Amino acid sequence: MLTVNMAVFLAIIVIVRLRRRTEARSRADEKLTVVIVLVLGLLLAPRTSVRECCG
Repeated sequence: MLTVNMAVFLAIIVIVRLRRRTEARSRADEKLTVVIVLVLGLLLAPRTSVRECCG
């Protein structure tokens, strides 16, 4: 449940950050947005357990 809540929270942050004008964003803002999107992708990606993977 915490993973879903964190994913929703990060998705809202990404949407708010991407709605800003491009000229108003610095290079550091862009890098932070990329990191947040990567973490969001890891939270949303389906995970396989060791038993499913290896037998």
